[in-house]
Amino acid sequence: MPQRTPDSEPVRIGIDVGGTFTDVLLLDSTGNQWHVKVRSTPKDSSIGVLEGLQKALELAQVSPEKVDYLLHGTTVATNTVLQRKGSSISLITTKGFEDLLEIGRQQRPNLYDLMVEREPPLVSRANVIGVDERILADGTVLNPLNSDEAEKAVKQALQNADAVAICLLFSFQNPIHENQLIQEIQQKDSSISVSASSRVLAEYREFERMSTTALNAYVTPVLTQYLQHLDKALHDIGITTPLLVMQSHGGVLQSQMIQNHAARLLFSGLAGGTLGGRYTSQMLQEENIITFDMGGTSTDVALITQGVIRETSEGNIGGLPCRLPMIDVETVGAGGGSIGWIDTGGILRVGPQSAGADPGPAAYGLGGMNPTVTDANLILGRLDPDYFLGGAIALKPKLASQSIQGIAQNLGLSLEECAFGIIRVVNANMERAIRVVSIQRGFDPRDFALVAFGGAGPMHAWALAENLGIPRVIIPSAPGLHSALGLLTTNLRIDKSQTILEPMESPDLSRLVSVFQQLEQELRERLLEQGASNQSMIIQRLADLRYTGQAYEITLPVPKGGITKNWLTQLATTFHDRHQQQYGFASRDAPVTIVNLRVITQEPMPVPQLADIPEQVGDPPIRAKREVYFEELEQTIDTPIYERSSLGIGAQIIGPAIIEQLDSTTVIHPKTKASIHRGGNIIMEEHQ
Repeated sequence: MPQRTPDSEPVRIGIDVGGTFTDVLLLDSTGNQWHVKVRSTPKDSSIGVLEGLQKALELAQVSPEKVDYLLHGTTVATNTVLQRKGSSISLITTKGFEDLLEIGRQQRPNLYDLMVEREPPLVSRANVIGVDERILADGTVLNPLNSDEAEKAVKQALQNADAVAICLLFSFQNPIHENQLIQEIQQKDSSISVSASSRVLAEYREFERMSTTALNAYVTPVLTQYLQHLDKALHDIGITTPLLVMQSHGGVLQSQMIQNHAARLLFSGLAGGTLGGRYTSQMLQEENIITFDMGGTSTDVALITQGVIRETSEGNIGGLPCRLPMIDVETVGAGGGSIGWIDTGGILRVGPQSAGADPGPAAYGLGGMNPTVTDANLILGRLDPDYFLGGAIALKPKLASQSIQGIAQNLGLSLEECAFGIIRVVNANMERAIRVVSIQRGFDPRDFALVAFGGAGPMHAWALAENLGIPRVIIPSAPGLHSALGLLTTNLRIDKSQTILEPMESPDLSRLVSVFQQLEQELRERLLEQGASNQSMIIQRLADLRYTGQAYEITLPVPKGGITKNWLTQLATTFHDRHQQQYGFASRDAPVTIVNLRVITQEPMPVPQLADIPEQVGDPPIRAKREVYFEELEQTIDTPIYERSSLGIGAQIIGPAIIEQLDSTTVIHPKTKASIHRGGNIIMEEHQ
């Protein structure tokens, strides 16, 4: 653990809340790190946040007022939706469209499942109010909303709701009627939360826009209460810097500014790991990587090409569409706490159910009875029962064995065979997720390196890489806290979009210019309120394009310079090329439509510089040996165990071997070489 003179320099702290553990990483100005992992507290995640934060401050001997940056990735909004514990909401919409959330789209999650049931909307049909108004597709007011109609609708909406969502037809072209309703609500009850679609998502597609607006209304009161409570608690312990909260797209905003835009935090917990993966890849000059974050409850994978994180606006949470920008992450219910079970056909399954933080895997000894991936890894010798989390939790092999024995007997397998079966099944689940973000996006995984982190990621990474032909696996220096590190590598960011639906062949150029300028001006002003500087602010323009008549778009950065015919030609060429890569064909003579314009404004934050580790002197010291099962050898063998803190730059370990540390365990398979590189990162490759 690095030494520190108390209160010598300001520090920055990243706090990432996972389903099982809350991770805290404290970084000082010289690049030294202090790591803390505490059990997550699902009923009130702020308890775990404050516990981990105070432990980190004590460990580094830092007083709270020395915290310069405090960044937080939260799962509060996510869990609120998944657990259906949000606010009661009313929805005001255009008369005749009251059933839109019930009707939705015709797509079914499983094409041949005739018994599939859709998730019910977040707002009950009784709380949907139609108003007599109509705006046309070009923004022209056909039927004005009169004051009596607005007053009547608002009175009804406020009767049985803690929050109100407003989504009127074509309000993204003209928000006059939504603004009228907002004003009416504020006059009657200024304390109630209001989410208007023209402010949440100014894009066409009525169902997705209404769903996103309803999601925002549903989670805003819960998230606001959480952030206000956390802000007060931080102030009470002496932290004066504003709390910065991670958004789904990987940028942060101050907690006070994000509270009315809660839907932008629905995927907050997924973003930090991808950012951390990009930071590590830049350190090692790897431009193309796949991030693999395996925690206690789920696994998140994402693709980074040429150093650029891929984003999407086609998110879905709990079966409900959310069209706000987010990092393109594929999530599966596969983690250390994922439960093994036998289906009605007698087949072994793993997940998506998880033992979570409470009671956790059977080996925790906290009442969990179901067999989990962690229990299987313990039985196979991959985990040291006395060194889990550096010895903070003493695992109980007997309880792990008892939990798996029942499944093993039903399947006619030995205890070790069943444990390895659980590992193979969970690996297959995670492998499918990697294929989704790579092969299904038109990318060959053999052209990428796999950056593996999370508490369980380094145990499973090499097996996945071998199956997919990925040549290199990178294990960051603190894999179990890598998402917390990622939080410290982000920027302040605000973005907004606007639907225009202009034909590429003959667009209204003046309209394109005007919309971009309006978006930029609004976002610039909002970012300046966050303390940004005009001199350092970065503004990026993007556009959503599609072949005319298509149902889905591709988002592309637009060419620099003025909007001219040459600008349009460059943009069209880029679109055709991307369509060819992503879908395998391009219709270069077909008409193209510019659907949405987007603007992203960012204020760069200081990039952390991690302190490097010493070079290796002599052979890496073996700390101990124990029996570990390896599938390649089909047997258990006496395996050397290394302590990661004792490995310097240049150290090489030939598998089979195990590397242990406070926050994770790395499994080095036979015929595999692990080398220690800059920043203490491990690179695993095939050993000839």
